[in-house]
Amino acid sequence: MAHDSPVWWLFAAVCTAIWLVVMCPAMPTRAYRRGVATGPVAIFVPVMLYGVKYGAVTAALPMYCAFVLAVPAGVLGHREALREALKDPKTSYGETSGPWTLQSSAALVAFMGLAVYYLAS
Repeated sequence: MAHDSPVWWLFAAVCTAIWLVVMCPAMPTRAYRRGVATGPVAIFVPVMLYGVKYGAVTAALPMYCAFVLAVPAGVLGHREALREALKDPKTSYGETSGPWTLQSSAALVAFMGLAVYYLAS
């Protein structure tokens, strides 16, 4: 598939849906769910600004998809534990870290590596 294929827009929409389906139910409160639901937009805006700056809007979509898929991939299998850890808003960040932190980090490195490899080829 070409880097600037319009199919990337469809894939980006599917990635966004995956984010929402996996991440929102993992959040314990409505406020957390609202915050997490803005994640794809917070990722989309800077990636698209980068794409516009360098004249490669569609070619920037693989990076967007990598970011958006990495976080849910890191949470899979740990949603209940994450939900439980986030229930008390007074809990410090260090205490809410769990296996999902390492899994998310590894997923981010893997997905971003694949996206860079794809774009470089």
